[in-house]
Amino acid sequence: MKNFGNFKFFEEQKAKLPLYLYTQIFKNLDYQYVQQYDTVFNYGDMGSTFYIILKGQVNVLLPKPHVQDDLKYGRVTIQELQQRIENEKSNQFSDFDEFLQVAYQDFVKVRNLTAGDTFGDYALITKSKRTATILCYTDCHFMILHKNAFDRILYEHHNSILKQQLAFFENISYLHGIPDQHLTQLMHQMIEFTPQLNSTIYKENEESHSVYFIISGEVELSYQLNSWQRIVISLMTKGAIFGEEEVLKGIRRTQKAICKSNETVLRTLSAQQFMSTLEIHNLKLACSEQSDQKAQRQSKQILLRRKATESLLLCCPVAKKRDNNLDSEITRFHSTRQISLSHRFQLNPPITHSNCLIPIQIPHYIKLMPQNQKPPPLQSRLGTNFNRLRNILKTERSEGNIQQGSSYFSQCSSHQQQLSPKQFINIHVERLRKSRYK
Repeated sequence: MKNFGNFKFFEEQKAKLPLYLYTQIFKNLDYQYVQQYDTVFNYGDMGSTFYIILKGQVNVLLPKPHVQDDLKYGRVTIQELQQRIENEKSNQFSDFDEFLQVAYQDFVKVRNLTAGDTFGDYALITKSKRTATILCYTDCHFMILHKNAFDRILYEHHNSILKQQLAFFENISYLHGIPDQHLTQLMHQMIEFTPQLNSTIYKENEESHSVYFIISGEVELSYQLNSWQRIVISLMTKGAIFGEEEVLKGIRRTQKAICKSNETVLRTLSAQQFMSTLEIHNLKLACSEQSDQKAQRQSKQILLRRKATESLLLCCPVAKKRDNNLDSEITRFHSTRQISLSHRFQLNPPITHSNCLIPIQIPHYIKLMPQNQKPPPLQSRLGTNFNRLRNILKTERSEGNIQQGSSYFSQCSSHQQQLSPKQFINIHVERLRKSRYK
């Protein structure tokens, strides 16, 4: 347990599984060794084992789109594919890449797995056939769990994770209508990575090689308005997809994507795999329409920002001469509404008359008080004290005394201008105290 505890898989299981189940994993582990150029299992095999890579590297291979169509409609069988591969393996190859290109010409490599990665759980969870071929790039050492042990120890946990992942990707509009089996294959083709805060994911004019899915965190998309100003178009959060517009149109990047959170986790899918998936499920037209609508909304935002920038430049007396302070002010003006709510006030304090570059004219009818002058103290309202004491007397004295008290207060009211508020209240309090002892 100490030797394997540092692997990512075992760390995750230790944090999520009860201790007795975690120890059962080690009691049921077996060892398996597979040489280079050999397959761990083939596409279409029945699943019976779960694999943990201890050492080595494997390639995940999927049939090409046209081969999947042939298999789907019965034009080619899996046995015929395997026979083709075995016939090609008898030839001599200079390196692994040549072997992969010739022997597995009907397959495409979607990703690499290295030490600490796992595979083979989907077929055990769904009790279905293998959805990929695993080919050893180097000599590999595995720890394996057989089906009975997997069902007893890890089935519930891995099944819940699979359902959560499927629900996550089903909510993405571009992937609506894809069956769970094909969606799971698509998930296996994705590569997960964690960018650093404020790191650039891609820039303008780069090749559009991938589509990105946000598992968690935030990503900011910005547009270069002119040679000296960049504006923020949108702030993408969990469950969003970005980078697909350029892939669908087959053009270079037109925007810049920057990571804006410490906890951002992304999954990337190659442009070729994304487009082939849409073509197989006849979703290319619908996705293109969604992308066009998204592009129209962004173009409207850019137009509004351009007009706002022009209005700021017209209002500013230094409009003809570009000023660094003006540039920063305009950039802050545009980006205020796009930054995350948790950091917006901290990064962009509200614009006031003290920090705004555009002077604020105060109307002439508003009189400003000098900074050294203090506001006058509030004067005591004698009428309020008079009514309050009069109400107290009503509850303590009879009707006859009320009239006498009223005459008394009426007499005092004629002299209230000569008395201070404190003296006036003391007189009435003393009068009330004496009346209670009568």
